[in-house]
Amino acid sequence: MLTPRFEITQTDAEVTIIIHAPYANVKDTEVYVDGSDFRFYSTPYYLRLKLPGEIEENDMSFGSYDWEKGDFSLRFTKVTKGEYFENLDMITTLLAPPKKKNTIVPNIEVIGNPSANSEDINDSSNEHDSTVDNENTNGDEWYIDQNNPTEIIPLLTGSPKYGFANKVSEALVAFEVAWIQEIIDLPMPDTTPQAKRRNLREKRELSDFNEEHYLADLMQPEYIKPYISFTAEWDTLEKESISLNDSEVDLLKELPNKEYLLSNKETHKLLLSLVDILFGSCYNHRTTLGESTVESSWTIAKLSSTLSWFEDFTDPKEVVIACFRRSLCYPLYRNWNLSIKVFEDVKKVIKLGKKYIIKRFCEIHSLFNNSCEPRYILNQLYIKDYLVWLQQIQESLIESLDLLITDIQPTKEEMGFDLVELEQAAYSVTEDLIIENFVHEMMDQLDELTINNNDKDKLKTIYYIHDKHSLKYVLSSSSSSSDSSDTDSESDSETSSDSSDTDSESDTKRSTSSTSTTSNSSHLDSDDASEPE
Repeated sequence: MLTPRFEITQTDAEVTIIIHAPYANVKDTEVYVDGSDFRFYSTPYYLRLKLPGEIEENDMSFGSYDWEKGDFSLRFTKVTKGEYFENLDMITTLLAPPKKKNTIVPNIEVIGNPSANSEDINDSSNEHDSTVDNENTNGDEWYIDQNNPTEIIPLLTGSPKYGFANKVSEALVAFEVAWIQEIIDLPMPDTTPQAKRRNLREKRELSDFNEEHYLADLMQPEYIKPYISFTAEWDTLEKESISLNDSEVDLLKELPNKEYLLSNKETHKLLLSLVDILFGSCYNHRTTLGESTVESSWTIAKLSSTLSWFEDFTDPKEVVIACFRRSLCYPLYRNWNLSIKVFEDVKKVIKLGKKYIIKRFCEIHSLFNNSCEPRYILNQLYIKDYLVWLQQIQESLIESLDLLITDIQPTKEEMGFDLVELEQAAYSVTEDLIIENFVHEMMDQLDELTINNNDKDKLKTIYYIHDKHSLKYVLSSSSSSSDSSDTDSESDSETSSDSSDTDSESDTKRSTSSTSTTSNSSHLDSDDASEPE
């Protein structure tokens, strides 16, 4: 926890405490007042004060937060009107925890008595430790160690910059590394030079790319199809009909009216980072079918190199490639066609103009503020300033951004993941499996055919011809099959000639001939049925 800077002023009736907490999670702020005991908590800040007099929280109490300065202003009423609180500028005294009247157990060291009963000493020591533990257990959980906020952290020479337009440095130097890693991928943001961020990011993406996950989504397009075919909000909107809702208006009212003095180069970088952040927002909207989830804030921040690596871009193609690479490495659905669709979404959002972009950023701000992880810090570093800046710029600037990315068509070869080779190998293996399964299926069908004993030797071999687009199979018959057919034909002729001798014999032989002919015809039909067209 960080102990924030604070200042205390007083009048005859009131005490005002101003707490500087620029990266606080405002929605989770807690304030506790009990007599001379004042406590403040707002992640990652914690403050506990022991005031020289008593205050109370009542209907006259007031609290506010200045977004521009990052200050909480808390006003309370004095219990005793007209009482003067001394030493309000004595920071160390105010931060000291209240003294408790506890029985002091003296530490006794026995010297020169090696025969002393060690068990008695251990029992006495354990009893003392138990007393201390009970006191800590029964104490107030709010009482944790505080650092003196007047201590100055030494500044780093040439500290790397980040945040909106790279105007911030050393904002995270006092935070714990584990806390920082919950929201960004960039290690040591206050010591890692900006020139190294891209190289580090690309190396991490290369190691994080999962070939099996990518191929699974490639070979099972039925799972991706609902998201690609989803009709997003911007697909049906008209630019003239866009308006802000009440929650968006309330958010914008709370933002400070700041003026940004930016060079053309800085403005260009901001526009490209705008594309980067919008890509994460559009991906989330499409893959949740317009209904954000608890993972939405993670998705948006993770897909954006600006938010997760504090990177800025100078070339439009670079930012698009970065977006595609991250969309193929980290989210649940990693599909090339889906990434193409999301990029088309980004183009549509930008065409709708700055008002609709502001609406998208309002949603991002809300998701980050309500995230389980401390992603509200990204609002302080980027999103809040984007919302202020977007209201000030001309619509023509957004139109120029539209022209920058309209003709960009990323390719799989540019991703650096060997996507083309992976897909070719996957399709080749799949094709071989299809052939193998087809042959097994044909063999199973042949085993099920009913063939007369005399004709089983007709079916000798199966030949299959395979090319890129088809598979054919041919059944080959032996020469004995044709001989057998010839014999059957001669038998039929003899039966027919003998049938002219007598009328009574003719009837009998015609009957026999008919039966024989029918039997032979049946054999021929069976042979024909065994040969596919």
